[in-house]
Amino acid sequence: MTPPDQPYTWDDVPGALVREVERRLGRAAAGFQERHGGFTGGVRGVLTLTGGGRVFVKAVPAASGHAADYRAEAVVAAALPPGVPAPRFLFSCEEAGWVLLCSRVAPGRVPHEPWHDDELAAALGLLTACARELTPSPLGGLPTLAGRMSGRCELWNTLDPARAGAWERAHLPRLAEVERRWAGLVAGDTLLHFDPRYDNILIDGDGTARLVDWGRACTGPAWADLVCLLLQSDLGPRDPERVLTAHPLGRRAPAGQVDALLVALLGYWTRAATLPAPPPLRDRRERSRRATLAWLRARWA
Repeated sequence: MTPPDQPYTWDDVPGALVREVERRLGRAAAGFQERHGGFTGGVRGVLTLTGGGRVFVKAVPAASGHAADYRAEAVVAAALPPGVPAPRFLFSCEEAGWVLLCSRVAPGRVPHEPWHDDELAAALGLLTACARELTPSPLGGLPTLAGRMSGRCELWNTLDPARAGAWERAHLPRLAEVERRWAGLVAGDTLLHFDPRYDNILIDGDGTARLVDWGRACTGPAWADLVCLLLQSDLGPRDPERVLTAHPLGRRAPAGQVDALLVALLGYWTRAATLPAPPPLRDRRERSRRATLAWLRARWA
């Protein structure tokens, strides 16, 4: 649960790093337009080049708590097959105590929240394409889903019942039992994005969705990103169970394994919701906690 970094602007980026980017691109920087979003601080936006052309760059100090995610994203993004709907990765570099990633500019805009029907359909199609292209994972050495969550989601076997909500207290033995087994249940060989929030998706005018920010990639079952999408963004009045079972990935997901991921995610967001954080991040964590709790309650009713 890495805390967010402080915000930076392009003016904060060291000159040596800017010159290295210009050397690799073969053209000078002519302007920079910030793109806001995410919770990792740093600098992110579109760099305009002399003579035309644009690239997307994101940069953060190497001492940042999120630099490891940037380095991981560089490895994953460079290994994505051409069929994955994601902007083409160009390069990464480290200079003057900063880490920078550079990619093509993905066309489109962030979808609405709550989801509009056509945008959700595009996002669901995106996950189908990713699962097809990324099973089995084209990249070795990634953490598993359970490995990435290890130490961050364990809660139910140590929670004081007096500090639990009424439903959680009534179901604590079952939550604890599933928690003890969840890592072995939620396994697979698909390369997962594992953070498919609405603001990590861009949809262009043709309705094509692209997935960005691959810093939390891991391996697991193909349906796990679908579950995360349904919990990390506001579905409005939609029932996540209906969306899950209507999707080809969700229809093949074993019920006990989906429950196991929901138990782990509920533990994660219950813990995270108590940590100090800026209001937008705190609200996002609490919204995901409530969504996960409501879905698990409905499944166990």
